[in-house]
Amino acid sequence: MAEAPNRSPEIRKDTVNNRWVIFSRARARRPSDFKSKPNPNTTSNNKSVCPFCIGHEHECAPEIFRVPADSASSDWKIRVIQNLYPALSRDIDPPPTYPSPESDSGDGDVKVSGFGFHDVVIESPVHPVHLSDLSPAEVGDVLLAYKQRILQLRCYDSIKYVQD
Repeated sequence: MAEAPNRSPEIRKDTVNNRWVIFSRARARRPSDFKSKPNPNTTSNNKSVCPFCIGHEHECAPEIFRVPADSASSDWKIRVIQNLYPALSRDIDPPPTYPSPESDSGDGDVKVSGFGFHDVVIESPVHPVHLSDLSPAEVGDVLLAYKQRILQLRCYDSIKYVQD
């Protein structure tokens, strides 16, 4: 009987280009970035229904932490949440060891479990606002949020690399 296909993400060695590549079926379920239909994130009165916008927090994945707002107009100014369509999974066991990027087993089948964290940093309660639209102080707050999350992830012995 054939073995069921692996549904967990994997990190595989691309032996042609000598680099590591993440394979994750969860990424295929995410909404398309290339829509040819009208934008479903707006209603007829042009009011946003984006899950990242303020007031739609209940539509998002679990929150990891938030940076409180300075004013009464919002209860947060930055949120860090789990990704609904993660490239890596925090729910599987990490591999006992990670091969080095230069490793070569010779069999052409170098892979490890796709254990890891793939979070979303929501940089503003007003969406879509680009980082370049924020004030220098707001950009500083965003960078501090990234720093805080990176420091949290460094507490896990199984995490060897963090990329923003």
